[in-house]
Amino acid sequence: MAHYMVLPYNPLNNSTLGLVTGDLMGQQVEGHGTSWSGDSALTLATISSLSYGYNLTDLMDRYLDWYRSGEYNNQDERPKNVGETTFFALNKYAHTKDPFNSGGRDISDNGNGALMHITPVILYLRAKYGEDFILHDPAMLVLHQVTGLTHNHPQSLIASGIYALIVNNLLQNIPPVEAVDLAVSSSYEYYAQHKIFADHLSAFQGLNKPDLKSVAITSLQTSGYVVDTLEASIWVVLNSNTFAEALSLAKSLPGEPHRVMPLVGALAGVLYHQEVVDDIDENTFEPVLKVLKIAEQSHNFN
Repeated sequence: MAHYMVLPYNPLNNSTLGLVTGDLMGQQVEGHGTSWSGDSALTLATISSLSYGYNLTDLMDRYLDWYRSGEYNNQDERPKNVGETTFFALNKYAHTKDPFNSGGRDISDNGNGALMHITPVILYLRAKYGEDFILHDPAMLVLHQVTGLTHNHPQSLIASGIYALIVNNLLQNIPPVEAVDLAVSSSYEYYAQHKIFADHLSAFQGLNKPDLKSVAITSLQTSGYVVDTLEASIWVVLNSNTFAEALSLAKSLPGEPHRVMPLVGALAGVLYHQEVVDDIDENTFEPVLKVLKIAEQSHNFN
């Protein structure tokens, strides 16, 4: 059902509707019916918070509202599955009220949870600092701080940085293959200058090669590990030409494709905005539209 008047095309609307669509399709693959996962809920919580400005405590309070009472879900229920790292971070924050020390810092704390809801942060920073936000230390600090609320290991922070640059390049209409190459090389340059990150760049070798697009689908992993998720999602976008094709290809990935489908949806939404906005069903997406309309009025994302 097409709703041209519901929301204008803009990167926040396109990527969010894409992410939720990918998430819903992934949940159906898993047999979870019509409820979306925490990936969509925490994306909506992030947008809601940033619509009023940048405040780490407010972000974590909203994440807790989701965790405790199912806020931002589309079914009236508490979240069914919370990633381990996110679970520990929210519990730690509930006790300490300290958002700077809640996120997991262990090598095992590199699930893809934070990456899944980082897209609105990228668009917020782009609106505030412009297309060269990577050159602004305060912008990169915000990106890392929001990631670090739940996933504070250097690998998770680097993954958010690489993804942010890819989204930024795609929004400048740079063709996908080139957008990824540029993002990976700029990220390597940036992170190599900081010892805490430099030691972890080797984990991203799979992205740092000229022929990522031609890698065999069987060699991709959909484990939920942040590096695997980034690699598989980028591969899907490089190998598809429409929104529907991207999600259909994502669904055919080996392993647990539902773990990467929301991120594929977000990236494909940025690339193929017309398809995603025109295909939404207003009833299913009502909670999303509500959040996006407030975001629109805030002018914090565009």
